[in-house]
Amino acid sequence: MLRCGRMGDIEHGQTLREQRDILDPYHFYAAYVFDQVNEHQSDVQTLIEQSHELSYPLRYWWLSDAMDLQGSPDRLILCVHHPSRSADAGLDLYEILTEEEVSWDDLDAAALEEYVQLGKPVVDLGDLCLPDGQLLYPEATREENTRAHEWQAAALFIISIDAVREASEERVGRHLLDEEFGAILQKFQKNLDWLDWTIYLDEAIDHFLKTGSIRQASEDSLGYESEFVD
Repeated sequence: MLRCGRMGDIEHGQTLREQRDILDPYHFYAAYVFDQVNEHQSDVQTLIEQSHELSYPLRYWWLSDAMDLQGSPDRLILCVHHPSRSADAGLDLYEILTEEEVSWDDLDAAALEEYVQLGKPVVDLGDLCLPDGQLLYPEATREENTRAHEWQAAALFIISIDAVREASEERVGRHLLDEEFGAILQKFQKNLDWLDWTIYLDEAIDHFLKTGSIRQASEDSLGYESEFVD
């Protein structure tokens, strides 16, 4: 039977692009609430996908995590962190969800304390668990895992958050506070966005051209031509 891992395992498996959650008590934390979760799978999936498309961090919790329901039905809360202090924070996502005809049962503003203390990070449907630890959407989770494995197989390399943190702490010689590492991570992400990896590709190609392992295309050839020499 499929179950969720320990809290924190999700964060450890994330890549740099999946985690840029710099917290601020004055940001807007939009709490989308769902009652009949089995009937809202497509709505939940669209909310997750659109949030990440806009680079908004997302966490979830259940109402029962915050209070005694006293027999009332539980509610799933998906909380989107909009890193802005403007009055229209969250409007872009709201308009997209409306256009996509996504439905939810309630929409409220969560406090930073709720987001931090109750929230668990969400990357896809496979991260959502019921209060008893069972996967909320087990069939969708199998499909997500298959797609994730295919994507990882096609990727040249993946840098994990844990690896970056470990390397950062080795360089400063001490454990970093979350806000300290968050600032480093944000700057590092920007540096990666500007990284010109073609320089290293040119070095690799030049090396094999000089050794004769590969040959340059002839001047009169049409299109791309390559030949690998044993």
